[in-house]
Parts: sequence; structure tokens; C-alpha cells
Amino acid sequence: MKASNKESTPPQTEQPTATLCILQMTRFGDIIQTAQAIEELRTTHPQYRIILIARTQFAKPLDFLLRKNFDKVYHLDTKKIFNNSEINGIKNSLDCLNQFLGEISNEKIDVLINLSFSKSSSYLSSLIKSQHKIGTFFDLNNKIQINDKWSQLVYSTVMRGSLNPYSMVDIFKNIIGIKSPEKKSVSRIMTARNNTIIMHPFASQERKAWRAEKWVEVIYRTLKDNENFTIQIVGAKNEILKSQLITENPLLKTLGNRIQNLTGKTTLAELTMELKKAKLFVGHDSMVGHLAALSETTTLTISLGSVRPHETTPYHSFAYNISPRTKCFPCFPNDACSFNQCHHDIPYQIVTSSIKQLVDQKEINSEWLKLSVSSFHLSSVNFYRSGFHNGQMILERLIDNQIDTQDIFRNLYRITWSFIINNSEEKIPYPKLNNLTHKDLLDAMTGLQHLFELSEFGKKYSRYILEETSSETPSIARIKEYSKKIDEIDNLQAMVQRTSPGLAPIIDYFAVRKANLFGDNIVKLTESSYYAFEECAHLVSILFELIENTISEHKNGSNKATTRSDANK
Repeated sequence: MKASNKESTPPQTEQPTATLCILQMTRFGDIIQTAQAIEELRTTHPQYRIILIARTQFAKPLDFLLRKNFDKVYHLDTKKIFNNSEINGIKNSLDCLNQFLGEISNEKIDVLINLSFSKSSSYLSSLIKSQHKIGTFFDLNNKIQINDKWSQLVYSTVMRGSLNPYSMVDIFKNIIGIKSPEKKSVSRIMTARNNTIIMHPFASQERKAWRAEKWVEVIYRTLKDNENFTIQIVGAKNEILKSQLITENPLLKTLGNRIQNLTGKTTLAELTMELKKAKLFVGHDSMVGHLAALSETTTLTISLGSVRPHETTPYHSFAYNISPRTKCFPCFPNDACSFNQCHHDIPYQIVTSSIKQLVDQKEINSEWLKLSVSSFHLSSVNFYRSGFHNGQMILERLIDNQIDTQDIFRNLYRITWSFIINNSEEKIPYPKLNNLTHKDLLDAMTGLQHLFELSEFGKKYSRYILEETSSETPSIARIKEYSKKIDEIDNLQAMVQRTSPGLAPIIDYFAVRKANLFGDNIVKLTESSYYAFEECAHLVSILFELIENTISEHKNGSNKATTRSDANK
């Protein structure tokens, strides 16, 4: 539990105006994404002193990256704390934790920003002194507090389902308060790079990665189609045996001289250098893809299992993502799954064709997919390419005629959240509907009407409470009666979610807002409740109008198609 001694940023011309402390207690990928967000903060606000608190096992191997963006890194050795608990009892663990907190207390932290949404990080956030706190923390009554809207959005949307439309890097930026400038599109020229393709065919969970046999097919076909290229297989030490199942497969025997197995043989710094020299990275959702993004290496990610492409696709301008159209994708890590249908719904042929196109330094677009890939193979996948709008990354669909309900809702929520929370507009074209998605949107409109009515009732009973408390002889009985009505409204809103699952983000967001009302007396809490109901009604109105316009565009398009058909008869 020691702080990194390397002062990383160049000498500043001015004294720091504030100290920001970032708390990131999750794994490698989240730390890299946090560093990407902070890199932009460094550009826009060089006067801030920025420190990081992270777990030793994940922060130390990334020291080469973190020292570029953070003035100081504090390592929390959780293994040492828990080992002390098992061997020497609770007292020694508490001593280790108090020693760490003592080190942190020397920092005069202006703002503590918790970017890891777990109970342990929330408790740690509560123990660290700072003037202001953003993200989750516990108050003196042991009640979790989430006061900023973007953290409320994470807790209600990212933690609860798969309809979050934002990259985690952009979510981190929004929580911190970074306003990103619009990024200009750049051409993809990598003439100085080696004819090397780096592959990471592993993931943190089995459900997130293909079996070795399928990767053997990808590697065999790739080497056959690209005779001047070699493949480097990379991974951690605990993935060495898995890598050998691939490299020692008889199908690859004659191609072994063009396959270099680096699994368990490189540090993360060395791996980053290899990625900077390669022309393409191919792999599952993992930390390696995020390192490739830092190197501006083109990435092709195959998302499976519980992976959410919109959240974790490598954050840069040259990212492609293939994910299955399996109904249960993406799942939750604790969902039972014995067959892994999503693994079978991505044909290896679409991956090898895409690799060929990308190593030839050509882009993948809708036209190329239609001409070069069998419609049979395309029918079971979603194919995305990264783009940037309003300074934030968005995944653009490359197979437009198969947009599903989840993607439609993600786009609609992106417009809604941006307007409500950031007061900005997202210019996203209306999606094309089919019979199924049209029906789903009609069902959602019915649910939105119910939510709007309930929100109006909530405002009414909140107003009744305020009127009663301001009267000369307030009635406790009436206040309790109105409060009971508000509780009933909360329960009815939760029931709407059962019939309209696409509205879960709004319902869950509102539940988090209601759980974090501002005020220390009944009047202030009721005023906060009134504004929460008003915000919910506003959210519902915006989403209703967006869906209404989407359906209207769909009907107009259908009518035009019918008219053209009649004219041709």
C-alpha cells in the first residue's frame, strides 16, 4: 500500500488550483479507460493535480501508462489486507487499512471521484476525507449516496441492464465533468507498421471467448489469405496452456513459422510496444483491446457472453465490433448457460474476411459487407464501427436492415440522456423499423403514457404535502395519507417495467433519484420529490415524442414504398 514515487506530468507553469482524487478499484480495462478520460482532462485543465487510488495488482503493471496522466498513484494492496485477516485476525487488517488512510490523509483532496461502483469502493470513498464527493459513498447513517446524475445513470442503467448507449470512457468523462471537443475523422495509414496481426483469443470468463478450435480456423484462414503476414498470440501467464491448444493444433503445423506465441512472455509495457508496431488487433473483449486503442492500432473485437459492445469496445476511431444477434445476448455473468449459443452465431468466415479487408488498409462499410460477405453469415450478427459525435464515441451499425429493439432504444436513450443531463443534442438518424420493432415501440408508448400519468400524480401528492405543511394547522394524518399515495405510485411504476422492459432505464433512474433526495426535513425532501417526479415526466415526454416520430417516419417510408409499387404496376 505505497504511493508511486514517480511524478509523471511535466512541470506546470502554475501552482495546482485543486486536487482531484480518482478512485478506481476495478480491473485492468477499467483503469485504462479511466486513464483515457484523464488524458483529456489533462489537456483541458492542466492546472489540476490529479491522483489515483487503485488496487496494487492492477495498477502496478500499468505504471508505464498511469505515470503519464497522474501526478501520484496510491496502491491499495487488498491481498495483503485480506491475508492479514486470515492469518493474524481482523486487527492487523484494520491496521493496514488505517496505515493506507493515513497516507491519503496527507493529501488535501478537493474532489473525490469514485468511478468504481461496488460496495467496497463506496465504503472506501466514505473513509477518505475530501471537500466534495462524486460517485457512490455511504453517509453517517450507513445509507448509500449517489448525488450526481451521471453516477445515478450508471447505477440505474449500466448496473441493471444492457440498454446503456455510452462507452465507459465517456461515462467516466461525464461523471468527472469533462467536455470533449468534436473529434475530426482521420484516414487510416499505417505504412510504417510491420505485417503483423496480434490476436488475443482469451477473456476473463469462458462465456466471453471462443473455444480453441474456432480460433484455429480463424488463424489458418488468415495466414492462407495473407501470405506476407505473421500472427502474434498474446495473453497472460495463466493462459499459456490455452494458447498451446491453438498453436499445437495439427491444422497449423505447416504454418508454425508464421505464428509467434508470446502468451505469458511480455509485460504490459512490452505488449503495448508490440501493438504499436502491428497493423491489426483481433480478440475478445479484454484489456489488450484497450491497450491497442491507446496505440491507435485498428481493432476488431468479437463480443460474446456478458460483454456489452457499446460500453467496452476499444475507445478510438479505428474500432470494429462483431457481436451475435442471439436473443439472450448480452447476458449477466451469473446467468445459467450450458450451450453458449452466442458463440455459434458468429461465423469465423465473417471474421477472416474482415481481417483481410483491414490488413489491406481498407475500411469496412455497409457496401463492402453486402458485396463480400454472405448474407447467410450476416444474418446472425451485428457489425459496428466506431465514430464520434459531440466528442463522444458511438457505435455505427453497418448492417442497417436488421436493427433490433435494443439498438433502437439505445439510440433513443442516448438522445434523451444527452438532452436531460448534458443539455446537448444528439443528431442520430431515425432507425428503420420492421414489424417486430414497430410493435415493441407501440407497446413502449403505452407504458410511457402510464409513467407520465403516475409522474403527474406524484407531483400532485407532493404538492399536497407541501400545502399541508405550510398551513397554519398541518394534519399529520393527511401528510401520511399523501405519503402513502406516493409509495403506491413508486410501486406502480415498478409494475410498468414488467410489461415494458425497454423502459427499465427510466424507471430505474427515477428509483435512484428518489432514493437520493436532497434535504434534511419534510419540506425540503418533498420539494426534492416533486422535482424528481417532474424530471421523470420530462424524460417520459421526450422519449414518447422520439418514439412517435420514429413510428411516423416508418409509416411515411412504408407509404412511399407502397406508392412506388402501385405506380410500377
